[in-house]
Amino acid sequence: MTAMMLQIGLAGSVRHYFAIAAALLYLAAFATCFSKDKLIQRISLILWIVGTSVNAVIVANNWLVNGYVPFVSMYQVLTFLGVTYTLVYIYIRYMHNGGFMKPYFILFQGVIMLGVFFMGRTASEWSFPPALQSAYFVPHVFSYMISYTLVAVAALLAVISFFVDSREKQKFEKGIYHLVLTGFPFMVLGMFLGALWANACWGNYWSWDNKEVWSLVTVLSLTVYLHFRRQASLSKYAKLFVILAFLFEIITLFFVGMFGGDSVHAYN
Repeated sequence: MTAMMLQIGLAGSVRHYFAIAAALLYLAAFATCFSKDKLIQRISLILWIVGTSVNAVIVANNWLVNGYVPFVSMYQVLTFLGVTYTLVYIYIRYMHNGGFMKPYFILFQGVIMLGVFFMGRTASEWSFPPALQSAYFVPHVFSYMISYTLVAVAALLAVISFFVDSREKQKFEKGIYHLVLTGFPFMVLGMFLGALWANACWGNYWSWDNKEVWSLVTVLSLTVYLHFRRQASLSKYAKLFVILAFLFEIITLFFVGMFGGDSVHAYN
């Protein structure tokens, strides 16, 4: 069955070129989406849609080749994360009037798919360890994907907000709040599902594993942000904790996985 799926799936070199195509389409969409010209705006939208479609083809291929939801390796997670940005943006656009955030969602998609391109041509095939074969697996990872997507864009908006005028600053700060408010429950849900999963696999809800600790630090940073922004004397420091949460997110997602030592979450 595995051999048959590998034959059906895209060849390694084709997947490789699909990744760079998606990255270039995203970056071209980002570069053109600031234009005031309606034709260029339409071209930008088309580039973004095509980029997301190419990205989705890679996700579908990863799923087909491996025979499971492609959340196991870093390559699979990042490829799926690229599509997640589009899905999350659509929600933010229509539920929180976040249309102005589209360029920043697209920028992250381009950067992510560039990273996927440099991860190699055979990275999509990955064994499915028994410990991951759990009902908690997909909702746990997908909850974190959603929250990481929202926090990343919120952190970028926080940085940009330091360099805009007062009217734009108010719009950006409102956007940051909506992003964090939406992402925070998903991050907590991801941690909660992870605890249930850990208890089912190892008989312990929490073991102070490196990734668990950094995930907790990220949640606490967002908690501080939500509290500080409600206090007049502390609100000016609130955005710094969104930026810190993004940095902790990067550590959790990449560095613990690569240099986690004997961490049960260490994977490539």
